[in-house]
Amino acid sequence: MQGLGATLPHANGRWACLPALPSGHVPRQQLQARLRGSRQRLCLLCAPAGYGKSVLLGESLAQLAAGEQVVWLSLGGQVESLQALSARIALELDLNLPQGAGPATLLRYFATHPAPLKLVLDDLPGELSIELNNWFDHLLALPSSHLQLWVSSRQRPNWNLPRLMLRNELLELDAAELAMTRAEFERLLEVSSSPLPAPAREHLWQRAEGWWAGIRLLLSGGADSDPGKGLGLIRDYLEHELLARLGDAERNILYGLTHLPRFSTDLCAQLWEEHGGRQVLRRLLQCQAFIFPLEARGAWFRVLPVVAEALQERVEAAELSRLRLHSCRMLSIAGHLNEAIEQALQAEQPEVAANYMQKLLPSWQLAEHNLHRLLEWREQLPGYLLESTPRLIYLCSLALYGSGRLSEADQCLAKLERFLPCADPQLDVRLRANWQALRGLGLASRGQAEEACQACQEALRHLPSGDWISIVVCYSTLARLAMAGGRLAEARELLDEAVELARREGCLDSEVLINTDRLRLLILLDEVSIAEALLAETLEWRTSAHIPRDPLLARLLFLQGELHLLRGRVGAAEDSLRAGLAHAQHSSAPYIQFGHLLLAEAASRTGQHEQALLHLHETERRMHCGRIDSQCYGGSVLLHSLRVLARRGEWRTLLRRAGSAEACQPSLLHPSLPQEIELIVAQAEIALGLPQQARLRLNALAGDCASRRLRLLEREARALLRQLPEVAEKTVAASFDSPLKASPDVAEEASFCARLEDLTPRESAVLTLLARGMSNQEIADSLFLSVNTVKYHAKNINAKLGSTRRTQAIVFAKAMGLI
Repeated sequence: MQGLGATLPHANGRWACLPALPSGHVPRQQLQARLRGSRQRLCLLCAPAGYGKSVLLGESLAQLAAGEQVVWLSLGGQVESLQALSARIALELDLNLPQGAGPATLLRYFATHPAPLKLVLDDLPGELSIELNNWFDHLLALPSSHLQLWVSSRQRPNWNLPRLMLRNELLELDAAELAMTRAEFERLLEVSSSPLPAPAREHLWQRAEGWWAGIRLLLSGGADSDPGKGLGLIRDYLEHELLARLGDAERNILYGLTHLPRFSTDLCAQLWEEHGGRQVLRRLLQCQAFIFPLEARGAWFRVLPVVAEALQERVEAAELSRLRLHSCRMLSIAGHLNEAIEQALQAEQPEVAANYMQKLLPSWQLAEHNLHRLLEWREQLPGYLLESTPRLIYLCSLALYGSGRLSEADQCLAKLERFLPCADPQLDVRLRANWQALRGLGLASRGQAEEACQACQEALRHLPSGDWISIVVCYSTLARLAMAGGRLAEARELLDEAVELARREGCLDSEVLINTDRLRLLILLDEVSIAEALLAETLEWRTSAHIPRDPLLARLLFLQGELHLLRGRVGAAEDSLRAGLAHAQHSSAPYIQFGHLLLAEAASRTGQHEQALLHLHETERRMHCGRIDSQCYGGSVLLHSLRVLARRGEWRTLLRRAGSAEACQPSLLHPSLPQEIELIVAQAEIALGLPQQARLRLNALAGDCASRRLRLLEREARALLRQLPEVAEKTVAASFDSPLKASPDVAEEASFCARLEDLTPRESAVLTLLARGMSNQEIADSLFLSVNTVKYHAKNINAKLGSTRRTQAIVFAKAMGLI
């Protein structure tokens, strides 16, 4: 490729001078290849200022094949007349045109030119005279011309482009295709020596959305250290490149649009009726004033975020208040409640915002970052408004429970009791049922399984079909409790009921969320291949929605990372987990922990133990910042910290840390937590030369997992058991090599081990559950036994251990580290 200010063979034998490339230039090789390989008669680059149109034309022309000639005209957005343009082209071609016959002579010249020739018109104005437009249509319709026209413009020219498209004679690149890609953004940061921290880098990317000039100007102004300077540079740029080309009405309406989260032609028509808002918006769209559609249909638009930031201060306070008040009303009528509530809050109208919030459906919280958005609104609204209606209390309680802020959720839900009992009996039953549904979710989150089941089952008996979200909440809560209790067949049935209901209601968000529970169930059952198939299908649905920051997609990507780790694909797991964290960046829910915890697992598997600890610290930091109750994450963090200790070989530290695991209960998010901790403690015992102790623990664990149908964990426990004879032989051999005699403590331990080894696997499982403080009935339910059978096993345990009562047997088991 030729350097800055490169020259090319000119049509008349001289050289055409190309524009200099910017410093820290990042080549766009794919777009270059498309332009150079194009055989279409017209290549049109149409985008707002600063999208690199001229640079792309120059770098593409600098690599043309030998023999191709170029005429380059920099028009600067202005063309006086057809005669003036003809004269400029003729001058570049070194043609002597007759007076007044220039345009027709040029057409004949291009029609008969024997060699390939590229006519490049850089920054062609959008508004051309009828005469000019007709001439270009004739030029592009020449039957056997070797001419190829390359045009950059900020407005689509009024030529017969449909005809060219039908003939496959048009290559058009718009702002979406010319925008900087994420890979190009990262490359630009490298070559411009701008080591931005990750949050600032992400913030810059989201504000500029691939706008080349905007990103370069923000970096020049210090995007991290001095954001005001960067905005000032953008303001100056826009003044020259955009605002100077607009009329007064167009500028003023554009300033107003920068404060609106979305707008349409109808909205503009009502907001600026006296200024012809509808027509002005159309002109702004035509002249590429950094206004882009929000969806494929193009009915709603917004201003590019960084452009909006730069121009917002130009609206006076009174006008801004008028715009916000009028727009929030019209946005609510159009069904865009999110934006209506935001506008009402910014206009300092909390009553209006609360009124709009009441219209939100409970399923709304599942979409995009609406859960986080609702919690932010809750911080801005006074308490008396949030507690003013049962619906607002329900919405806020559901959001708080979903975010793991259990204490706040309990306090919020308690406010619902003020509206009970209701005068209307039917409404009273409905309110109580919805209250029970959320109460069941809260109790389950705190580990109170029996009370939670009762609350959810009571709610299901009285919930009307219209409150289907509460029904799904009950099904999901009961299914998670069933998973934690080892009743996996029951969990499957409940999740099937939930997903059928979500499908009947046409709520894909709910179905995706339920599928995350179904995937967890399949992993517990060791049905990994089925889980991968279900995940692939669900990912396909979700990614097709093209949501830029999607918490539900984040949850799926975390599960994909977990499945990759189960298959031993560490690199693929890290890619999925980091992609998931990018989607969960602004989320406030406890599921975020799995992104960081699984990254810790991946790092420790590759020996990066310090990096793994950093991920664990980041997990706790995110949980603390989100005010998430420790019951939602404490056990999972402990488990993964034990895994890091295991891979570092710090077995004694691991056993000391695992002592706190006695209090760990299965959580809604991690139903197999106690069993996973037991497994890693057994590994530590094996490593420390305590094979008998490990055998007892693993026998009990395998029996527990078998009864719960936790097949993956049962398989791992039995695999360790099969390794134990070899480990035992090594331990015996080591004792012969040692000159030391066994201490009394070791002898006593051996005596205990001998007695514990006499226990059957079922008796070991019963003893383990006895030591956890479970009653005979609870043990019977957990192991699918009768109470009399549990009592029989307990009697045999006492006889074999030489104990006279339950507490003494538990002391023996704890002394041996079985518990």
